[in-house]
Amino acid sequence: MIEKYKELFECKEEFLLPSGRACPGCGGGIMTRLWTKATGGKNVVFGGIGSCGTSTTGMFPIGNMTRIPAIAALLGSNGPTLSGMREALNIRGMQDATVMALDGDGGAADIGFGAYSAMVERGHKVAVCVNDNEGYSATGGQRSGLTSLKAWTRTTHKGKDRPPKHLPFLLMAQDIPYTATANIGYPDDMYRKMKKALDQKNQPSLIQVLCPCIPNWKYEPRKVVEVSRLATETGMYPLYEYEKGSFRRTVFIKKKKPLQEYLKLQGRFDHVTEEDIKEMQAYIDALDRKIDGYIRMYSVEIF
Repeated sequence: MIEKYKELFECKEEFLLPSGRACPGCGGGIMTRLWTKATGGKNVVFGGIGSCGTSTTGMFPIGNMTRIPAIAALLGSNGPTLSGMREALNIRGMQDATVMALDGDGGAADIGFGAYSAMVERGHKVAVCVNDNEGYSATGGQRSGLTSLKAWTRTTHKGKDRPPKHLPFLLMAQDIPYTATANIGYPDDMYRKMKKALDQKNQPSLIQVLCPCIPNWKYEPRKVVEVSRLATETGMYPLYEYEKGSFRRTVFIKKKKPLQEYLKLQGRFDHVTEEDIKEMQAYIDALDRKIDGYIRMYSVEIF
């Protein structure tokens, strides 16, 4: 077990400062801590965009929450902001500097997706980590394009009637060098993907990370890892990566756990009926088939 997580402890330094504003038991706080540690903290600039991540990395007038220089841009403007940061560093002869970012699912998948698509098309050397808490949690908990099917939000009281987007699938269509899903409940898999995304040979890159949100998912703070792992163990949030034209699963679940085990831990699914659960299970089965199809389509083995 110690060997499995050995890479997580290679960097002894901490780059998030005390008194961060993430909720106790926040999945995003866990993700942000490891995202900053994966950089090593040297020769790095950080774009922390309007999301829950902004509360983790800095909030006026309290001051910065990370030792890494962080720039807060407007919600939805991450793509051009990061491109500008990259170009400015290149002009100064700092091509080897790392430009990394933290964004929310609303900012990345909805409001700012077109800007990200343009950034990828331009080929800027930038690494993006998406805090996927499945909603606009920083503004009260409205639904986003990444909100789970049937999940309650402030704007979907009867449950969201649409399945979520999958950012990696969208960016694969642009042949992005590296994109993946990750989950804070699988820190070894997540950290390995972060290191890959931060390698300039794999950029532009984007990782979509499942980060449970206590106020809007309505779970007990001590259950954050259990909830996270069940998302993958039930098939709701599969883990995979696309690297230079090759696609594969990174965490294999030999026998999925019943979906109800995941749903019962969260108040946002208290309203679901048996018919809803059948619909959600059908979605999981269809998603599995889609992933198997991508594995066949992108079968070049580079690992």
